[in-house]
Amino acid sequence: MKTSLFITILLISLTSILSIEYYPACASHYSSIVDALQSIGVDSSKSNRSKIAAANGISNYVGSAEQNIALLKLLKQGKLIKPGGDPTPSPTPSKDISISKLVNHPKFSSKGETLSIIGNILVNRGYEGSFIAGVLANIFHEGAIGKFESSAYITNPSAEPQYLRYMDELYDYRNKYSNKIITQVSMNELGNVLNQLRKASWKKGKFGLGCVQWTGSRTYDLFKLYLKENNYGDRITLDQATSAEGKMIITELRGNYQHVYNQWKSNNPDYNTPQAAYNAGHIMCMKYEIPADTENKANKRGATAKEMYNIMTS
Repeated sequence: MKTSLFITILLISLTSILSIEYYPACASHYSSIVDALQSIGVDSSKSNRSKIAAANGISNYVGSAEQNIALLKLLKQGKLIKPGGDPTPSPTPSKDISISKLVNHPKFSSKGETLSIIGNILVNRGYEGSFIAGVLANIFHEGAIGKFESSAYITNPSAEPQYLRYMDELYDYRNKYSNKIITQVSMNELGNVLNQLRKASWKKGKFGLGCVQWTGSRTYDLFKLYLKENNYGDRITLDQATSAEGKMIITELRGNYQHVYNQWKSNNPDYNTPQAAYNAGHIMCMKYEIPADTENKANKRGATAKEMYNIMTS
């Protein structure tokens, strides 16, 4: 009895001394620890899972169902401890933000799942809270994970973009894809459509897809990530689509669109401010999303980013 009490006191003391870091919680629908870790931008290889397991009191990790379920349960609760020397980059020192406050807010809860997933990926990759607000503001005004752009301009058909009219007429887009989720369609059929549009250099037909509503060649890049995630099968799960879109955003922000983040950072040395969040929302719209009526939408998304930042830091 005395030994147990001593061990308990020792563990409490060590916990207070050591700075324990936890991974951000993943979305609740995940059934695979591999997919769940990937969704928040963490190395999901068996070797890294073994390190994570050891840090969470699971010895002799072999990847059994019981061990993986235990890890997944902790991750969903936001209680999965990061191991020492974890390969995930440490966040840039920034004002604390709460993604959960944002997704539970009545104004933004309609896209809570998407905002939670992408927000936590960006947190885990070390982006500043104000920049994250800018990204999420644009996603809020754009789409949801795996969702196709709608061509159902029923009350105002003249407002339908020409590229969607082309898709409706030649590919029966409105019936087969419009406003649907990627899990509902055949990947093989979609691949055939995209290959035909790609051969025509996206000059006539295209469509938005996913939380960023990627279009044209970027839709094709996303599709290739979808295929990689589902092992080139004809159907994809929402977990697989989520992982692909998270990777797509990080790949773009650290690749062809790195200048967007770099310019924002250089122009906002004091990034722990609502104004920095506004500026992030504005530049993400102007130089990353680039929708029609860009300037007006950039102002609106900047204002949304500012509001999001205030909620997350309240």
